[in-house]
Amino acid sequence: MDPVWRTRAIGAVSALALATLALVVGDSLSGGRITGIRASDPGPTSAEPDERPDALAVTGTTIGSASAGDDATDTESGVGQATAATAAPAPAGPRGDTEAYESIRNDQDKFTRFADVPSIDLDLQSLTEPAPVDDNGASPEGQFRVACEYSHFGADDPIIFPGQPGASHLHMFFGNTETNAFTTEDELINSGGGTCSGFELNRSAYWVPALLDGRGNAVVPDQIILYYKTKFPGSVTAMPQGLQMLAGNLDAESFQADQLLHWSCGPNGNGYNQTNRIPDCGGDVINASIVFPNCWDGVNLSSPDFVSHLTYVDDNTACPSSHPRRLPKISFLIYWPGADSVDGWHLSSDRTGGFNAPPGGTLHADWWGAWNDETMDLWISGCMQASRNCSYGQTGTSRQLAGLNPLEIYEGDNVLPLPDS
Repeated sequence: MDPVWRTRAIGAVSALALATLALVVGDSLSGGRITGIRASDPGPTSAEPDERPDALAVTGTTIGSASAGDDATDTESGVGQATAATAAPAPAGPRGDTEAYESIRNDQDKFTRFADVPSIDLDLQSLTEPAPVDDNGASPEGQFRVACEYSHFGADDPIIFPGQPGASHLHMFFGNTETNAFTTEDELINSGGGTCSGFELNRSAYWVPALLDGRGNAVVPDQIILYYKTKFPGSVTAMPQGLQMLAGNLDAESFQADQLLHWSCGPNGNGYNQTNRIPDCGGDVINASIVFPNCWDGVNLSSPDFVSHLTYVDDNTACPSSHPRRLPKISFLIYWPGADSVDGWHLSSDRTGGFNAPPGGTLHADWWGAWNDETMDLWISGCMQASRNCSYGQTGTSRQLAGLNPLEIYEGDNVLPLPDS
């Protein structure tokens, strides 16, 4: 048997075992949120200066423990006493051949110029550019931001259903351009293009359930902003290659909106009308905010329940002994164009696995790490550990990630018809 297909066959068998185990442990989930251990609200903090690009500036209103200039990822307010939780697999069933969705692909050449170059051989000079300034100054926390565009749509989930094409609800993928059901850690790191700032320097795979308009169309966001932050510069470390993370609500029909997970209106993560369903924003921007765990057990890249190797703590609390490695807190902020009406809009995951969730009630996201090591070391040391504000793919050096920055807007079609499957 060809070695590649042998690997894929082994992956499929392993996936069946993981899915079976997850079904067993899933019944013990409390509250329907894939979050592991939640930390109690530390209470309000003092206001901090606005740190966003102008297009994303906030109004100065404090929400929970989020400061006036922070984005919505800076607090875990209202979460109650810490409790342990396990996770069920994503609601899914066969959705048809993934190849049916290959026509929904962002095929801009800039995303794949070095798709065949292994990570260790990438030329950083070709994928970075001179930075007007090394960073945007000192900050109460280390901050690093990049922008992304969508890459492709597919009914795959290489974390929950590895080796099982078409087994998942429809996802919108960004980052690595070749992520699919058969993706391996080595392939993720060493092949494929990249649709985020720095292109192939960040081959991490990111995906969220597809947002559908109820008329057979996928809705494409204008902006996808990824935030990496920490208030523990002395102990924060780089994410290990191949780390897998899940965040959000993927096994219940609804969730309680808070600073870790919510929908809202407006062009920033602290937007108004914060809710647990797709909001009617009266034509204004529709956004979603999803925050990932920030403490790792230091050993496992994944776990049988997909979440217990990670846990959440608030910004002012050290990681527990069970999960001692501090990671940057990663947030997805996704901005879809406004619409006159959101009637019929829903996430693909709202209506699979027997669910009949309110529109947007199963909001969640996946992250599979594959940064170029040298690049990640630059922004970890130059932004995170140095407590600097790096807003535009800056690295704290004279070079910043090439291509996209948070002020750029996706210029393609925002409404893409789904092909017949």
